[in-house]
Amino acid sequence: MEDRQQLTNRREFIAAGAAGVALAGLAARTASAAEVSPALRAHEEANLKLVNEFCAAWEAMDMDKLASYFDDKVTFRMIEGMQRIEGKAALIEGTKQFLSTRKKARFEVLRSAAMGNTVINERIDYFTREDGEDAFHITGFFLIKNGKIVEWQDYTMPNVT
Repeated sequence: MEDRQQLTNRREFIAAGAAGVALAGLAARTASAAEVSPALRAHEEANLKLVNEFCAAWEAMDMDKLASYFDDKVTFRMIEGMQRIEGKAALIEGTKQFLSTRKKARFEVLRSAAMGNTVINERIDYFTREDGEDAFHITGFFLIKNGKIVEWQDYTMPNVT
């Protein structure tokens, strides 16, 4: 159990570091972007396209379509501090339960960046209930491998007005 906790802590540390690096990339696309090989650029563009299509797919609220983006061993954490959901089946079941109380869903992607297998986006997630709408300002962190989302973590954006 202690080894698993250490592994989890290391993964969280690595994920947080990767998110920080990705955020730095969002802040400014520097001249080094011109130095990226065409193959890496194409790989990053494909990963960015995948995540953008995934975000757009929420409007249909079609679980089969959403599930097609996930690797079988996907992990998901809705927001920092919450327990991670592990595995495609568990993520699908949790999403079905959540969407069963919603009439509409929409992810509005505000900006995105891709670095290798990592895609990070800023978005507002809208979920319409019978009695109103919830809107969540989110930073999403996606790890892509072999054309599938293997890790998805959302972080709340700071309320800076």
